[in-house]
Amino acid sequence: MEAQHQDKRPDASASYVAVETPRHLKTSDINEAQAPQDGKPKRNKMVPLMQLFAFADTTDKLLMAVGTIGAMGAGTARPSQMLLFGNVLTAFNPTGTVDGSELRSSVNKVALDITLVGIGVMIAAFLQVSCWSLTASRQAKRIRSKYVTAILTKEIGWFDVNDPQQLASRVAESSVAIEEGMGGKLGDALHCVALFISGMIIGLAKGWELALILVACIPVIIFTSFCAMKVISKATKAGIDAYAKAGAVAQESLSNIRTVHMFNAVGHFADKYATALEASARAGIKKGFAVGWGTGLMLFVTLCTFALGLYIGARKVAGDHLDGNSCSGSGCYDGGRVLTVFFSVIMGALGMGQAGPSIEAIASARAAAFDVFEVINRESEIDPTSDDGKKLSSVEGVITIEGVRFAYPSRPDVDVCQGYSLQIKAGETVALVGPSGSGKSTIISL
Repeated sequence: MEAQHQDKRPDASASYVAVETPRHLKTSDINEAQAPQDGKPKRNKMVPLMQLFAFADTTDKLLMAVGTIGAMGAGTARPSQMLLFGNVLTAFNPTGTVDGSELRSSVNKVALDITLVGIGVMIAAFLQVSCWSLTASRQAKRIRSKYVTAILTKEIGWFDVNDPQQLASRVAESSVAIEEGMGGKLGDALHCVALFISGMIIGLAKGWELALILVACIPVIIFTSFCAMKVISKATKAGIDAYAKAGAVAQESLSNIRTVHMFNAVGHFADKYATALEASARAGIKKGFAVGWGTGLMLFVTLCTFALGLYIGARKVAGDHLDGNSCSGSGCYDGGRVLTVFFSVIMGALGMGQAGPSIEAIASARAAAFDVFEVINRESEIDPTSDDGKKLSSVEGVITIEGVRFAYPSRPDVDVCQGYSLQIKAGETVALVGPSGSGKSTIISL
């Protein structure tokens, strides 16, 4: 493109500024132009996990540290309860002869331990949820502000390859995905990891032989739990999308209600809305079916594991204490030890399976952050907030265009303007007339 600015003095030679039309887009612009138009983040590119927290300040780092401690503590406390329940069973079923005061003392000690663990779990769970939610909200607010500011300060050519009507929804959906993945879901993932590790450690420490047998069943439990959560998550998302489409139909008809009545199209939009709701009904049925078979299959596998663990545990207890056998020491099995090993390993396995949705949410946040950070980090070719550049001392109002050639960045090989020349004097009213696509709006924009 070549545009000219004329000095106010009639006898002065014209001063021209030549600007060439960009013929090749940058890779970042092409990637942004090819972003999904429904606002969904791309899955093939993700930012590193730690880059999600690029806008965290000192307070956020402190909140994340406290939230991590809370998540790890709450996760560790769950299998620790199984350790205490095993002690309860052992206290109520002593292997030797004890008097009433000794039994009462043992039971009271276990009850006190359970109470203290309950208080600790309450505090740890509160810290996990509150700290991660608070820091995610604070950081998402900064990211959203930076994202909107980066969009507003982009040059006009950037909007030619990025649909402005889609940007608002992309800002909202990307911000929600990032906030969810870097907040509560990340705390839940840390909780499940701590639950799995502590459950395995307690199980192996209390009875490694029984624990190893149960560990062999863990992959099946994790697989069934993860599959059920995956199907339920997809069905839920499908239902949300279906309701969103139905809502768009309702919004379209209500915002243009006068036009709808004028063309007698009430029945058409009612049928269109009902058709959109059918998809949500199918999604609800699919979700219900997934919940049914997923829960049933997971419980079936879990109960089969229970049966195997209790059978092996009963044989261990019988071998140590029945048929005239008497075993004492840390390596002997009793009811409390079997219960502790059994439920610690099973609970750790279930916790690992429950981590699936949280891991998926974190991956979605990393994918959404890739597009957001790409826009934030891309420098605008023209900064509208800058005061730098040539400043005219005065302007007469004469507009002169000579030999202008122009092509949009999205179609660099198609010249919309081919050698346009025009002169408009101050005070004149000029109408540009021509067929569609001849460059009338382009000349006005230039």
